[in-house]
Amino acid sequence: MKYLTKEWYELCQRTSFHLLLEEESQAETFSEAFFEQLYSSELNKWLHHQEEVASIMQANGTIEPFNKDNEVIKFNDAFMYNQEHLKKSLPETILNQIVDLRVFTLTRASRKVINAVAQFCEDNQRVVDTTINNCMKYHKEASLSLDKEIVENFRFHDCRIIKSILNEKSITLLLDNSGGFASIDEVIFENVTIMKQDAELDKSWWLYEEVYKVNDKYEFHMLLENQDLGLFDFIISADQVLFRRQSSNVE
Repeated sequence: MKYLTKEWYELCQRTSFHLLLEEESQAETFSEAFFEQLYSSELNKWLHHQEEVASIMQANGTIEPFNKDNEVIKFNDAFMYNQEHLKKSLPETILNQIVDLRVFTLTRASRKVINAVAQFCEDNQRVVDTTINNCMKYHKEASLSLDKEIVENFRFHDCRIIKSILNEKSITLLLDNSGGFASIDEVIFENVTIMKQDAELDKSWWLYEEVYKVNDKYEFHMLLENQDLGLFDFIISADQVLFRRQSSNVE
């Protein structure tokens, strides 16, 4: 990937930390009592919301009865995950200003911290937007030299690769497109050379793609995500790509 890289994608995840933050003067000093009070309050809000949802869903026969113990565990698991995510995602300059990361994880912070986080996110958003604009500009120009079928069909954001089939001269990807916006569920690359593959394709999520014309061949760059290994690149060179829909078997 030349534009929508792993680094760019990770930066996208660092543009919204400030949106839910609420100013709280008690976040300026460490207080175990305040954290426990805040945690209890947020947990109760969560339980109330989940109980309401479960009640509505149960009336329609689509969910099991509300289970408070399970929801308490889910809330704590989400809290711990979010805390670790923030620890890895925020720069040290901001982490050092946060008195209690647990309180920050529960979306309470001092005005000074909120301003710093907002600036961090806004700076990241500018870089993200600039990269997107440059990528769109490139593809608008490059599309003039690409096959029409590729321009119209090679976009599989949020599709899932069910299975990859590698033959001597081709690679076939079978897709679950129920989570994406594509109607294609089978992609066949012909006369293929694998240029980069950092993880197994099967069961990976398709995030973004880029296409380049190099001499008489196409380069297909794909950013994928594996549940166990995270983000990875899959880059191939191919003479041609075919698109199929199982419902109509149209190429």
